[in-house]
Amino acid sequence: MIKYFMSRSIAERGLIGIIGCLILFAFGYFFVLNYVSTLEDPPLGNTVYILFGSAISIVSVLGVVLILKFLYDHKKKKERKERKRKKHKLFYLKDNKKNNNPE
Repeated sequence: MIKYFMSRSIAERGLIGIIGCLILFAFGYFFVLNYVSTLEDPPLGNTVYILFGSAISIVSVLGVVLILKFLYDHKKKKERKERKRKKHKLFYLKDNKKNNNPE
């Protein structure tokens, strides 16, 4: 399973991660916060499920933000590297010596 994800490109892995975070958010918010925590007498008490659902929701939103930041930084790093590569000009010492000689 890990080899499957690592063989994908950066953008595809980011998309899979965002989809996973959205599923986790939906589970935490809709199922735990809105359904289980509003039951009459849940097994561990309402407060535990409210805290658990809130924590899952916050972690999933944080995951989406971090994935988007990573994708944006990766894109900027790639562009910076390409600009640096284009600016770098190769020169040879033999050509340089010919230009500096007044003969």
